[in-house]
Amino acid sequence: MNIHITKTLSIGIVLMGVVHIVATFTPLIADKLSLLPEGAQDAFTYFSLMCGALLILSGGVTYTLSGKIKEYTFVQKPYIFAIAILTIAGILAAYFMPHNPFAWIIFALTMGLMLTTVTSLLK
Repeated sequence: MNIHITKTLSIGIVLMGVVHIVATFTPLIADKLSLLPEGAQDAFTYFSLMCGALLILSGGVTYTLSGKIKEYTFVQKPYIFAIAILTIAGILAAYFMPHNPFAWIIFALTMGLMLTTVTSLLK
């Protein structure tokens, strides 16, 4: 596995998670949430924060474990699980937000990470 590519993509995913969380409180999103009933505002704020947290956690896991999956076989399952979750998240981001350029960045980063992992595991 090209660890440098994997780590770079993982850092990109973590950064997109931070952007997602910060964007939750910017006028771009907060103004749209203010149109919803109060209970729905809180729910959508939670959803947004958890989406960002998912990217941060999974990106952090792949960053941390990427250089260790061949040496320590017990980390392969959590690593592959994180890759699978990120792949699903990337696909759903592009599907549900096709006009959002950040969704496409997340899609590109997660697909790149998944392809890098698959090609390295097939070697």
